[in-house]
Amino acid sequence: MNLLLTPILVVFIGLFVRSRLMAALLYLVIEAILFTFQTLLLLLNWLNGGLTVFGDGMFGPTPKGLPLVLNEGEVWSYGLVNLGIMTMGVALTVLFVTLRNRSRERRSTSP
Repeated sequence: MNLLLTPILVVFIGLFVRSRLMAALLYLVIEAILFTFQTLLLLLNWLNGGLTVFGDGMFGPTPKGLPLVLNEGEVWSYGLVNLGIMTMGVALTVLFVTLRNRSRERRSTSP
């Protein structure tokens, strides 16, 4: 979900926000909400034993009871992939705002 919505967020934030700092903060706030929602959906699907693309489950085999046994490697890889997506989103947002501001300055100074 984050991977699909990142380009959309970057474009809309880049078009409507002029400050790079505000654009990055707005992106991070929206990304935090999306990340929480995505994690909840994946966790509930895993607990329910839903179909996954990872074979056993998203975070290891489907739990049979408490305590939950997680595959730490899959949990860390999930977090690192999402951190990478978030980092690229912030970088692209700042780049988009910077390019838009430069373009706007060029148009205003040209005769």
